[in-house]
Amino acid sequence: MKTKLFLFSFFGIIIFVLTACPYQSAVPIDEAIVKVDNKVLGKWIKNSDLEKDNPEYFEISAIDKYKYSIVKFEYQSSDSTYKETKYITHFTNIEDYVFMNMQENGKDDYYLHRMDLKGNEFSLYEVTDNIDEKFTDSKKLKKFIKKNMKLSFFYNKDETKYVRSK
Repeated sequence: MKTKLFLFSFFGIIIFVLTACPYQSAVPIDEAIVKVDNKVLGKWIKNSDLEKDNPEYFEISAIDKYKYSIVKFEYQSSDSTYKETKYITHFTNIEDYVFMNMQENGKDDYYLHRMDLKGNEFSLYEVTDNIDEKFTDSKKLKKFIKKNMKLSFFYNKDETKYVRSK
């Protein structure tokens, strides 16, 4: 009995550790100065869910010249409905990389992601939450990201791909 309890606890901890979240920052990488890119607007379906009846997807629309509204839809089989998570987002360009500064419901901390857009597909990379540094100044955060953004361990392991809905 103790062995089963130990194994259950062990696997629970492993699953918890492997389900990483993106880095959260009290400040954005930069102010909202990058204009909205019309190529990003629309409905985007998670690539691995294309064959599913109820895929995970994003709906991205412009709020103004610099900010986006992003709504993430995740199907909840327990009650056969979609859960909506709303974000206010703006992009920051650092060299050839595009980073998303995402605030859930436009409040509190920023979730940081790198977005690689290629035609009708984009890849989303979460900046790892294993970063110990905390920033209260956007310039210092941007400098830190620029220094580390090309390192593979700067991002969580999983890359998520989305394709434009037709």
